[in-house]
Amino acid sequence: MKKILSYIFIIISLILLIFFGIRKNKNTSTLRDDKRDFSISDTLSIDKIIIENRSLEKLILQRNRQQTEWSLNDTLIANPYSINLLLKTIKEMQIKQPIARSALENVIKRMAIQNTKVDFFKNNKKIKTIYIGGETADQLGTFMMIEGATEPYIVHIPGFNGYLSSRFSCKEQLWRSKKIFPKQIKTVTYKKNNSKIGYSNSQKKIQNIYCEKFITNNKNLEKDIKSRTPFITIEISTETGSKEHLYCIRKKTVNKIKYKNQEYDEERFYGLINNTIMLIQYKQFKEIDLSDEVKKIFMPWYENQ
Repeated sequence: MKKILSYIFIIISLILLIFFGIRKNKNTSTLRDDKRDFSISDTLSIDKIIIENRSLEKLILQRNRQQTEWSLNDTLIANPYSINLLLKTIKEMQIKQPIARSALENVIKRMAIQNTKVDFFKNNKKIKTIYIGGETADQLGTFMMIEGATEPYIVHIPGFNGYLSSRFSCKEQLWRSKKIFPKQIKTVTYKKNNSKIGYSNSQKKIQNIYCEKFITNNKNLEKDIKSRTPFITIEISTETGSKEHLYCIRKKTVNKIKYKNQEYDEERFYGLINNTIMLIQYKQFKEIDLSDEVKKIFMPWYENQ
């Protein structure tokens, strides 16, 4: 009888141990799940994103009140493609696997030295902060860590072969819209040597002119371009009463032999606006109603075509 009671006691003890063990593991897993939830399903509610890195680079992306577009660092228009790609990434990314214990310490040390911090806001209240590290050796995952978590994880987007860190860049030119005149245009005036030479009634068409790319990280070229005299200046008056000036500067030909009969590049020119240099294609202005005088100065080679 005593042996039977002893067996019953042992069985009950084991059942209790298993029960409390499962309960403890469940609580622990719940806590870990809170720190493993990298995605944000309702990206439409996100109205502000701050991205900054250890190199003291920082940019602020903010959705306007009409929910129609995003601003970049308060004054610039953000590139819609880049914004949509970031929101899609945040919505779809998930943990691929934990980091091996043997490599965990090194990954944490690297992320402590070099990482990108991304804050997400809803109604101007921070809802999540994620630290973005480098990519895995096979470049199929990205090390990420949620603020307050005890360890990072390898994160990916199912079905996408590649790393995600480049989508959280702090380089302003990668986020800036290539639209040259982002504000609503009221009047367009063309000037040569500060003298008015013509007007334009193509406000909507000029509103949709884009540059090919921004000229950055080349101090010598930037200095050279800024030292040249513009061949024409486009003055824009906005609906808010402000004025912006696009200084159009000729671009020299790259291949002197191929373009030996051309004094300048007839496909592209440099544009300088608000101290930003960009490369612009002449064909962007082909649909603009330029007067004969303006066209003769703007694209004189058309006279011979």
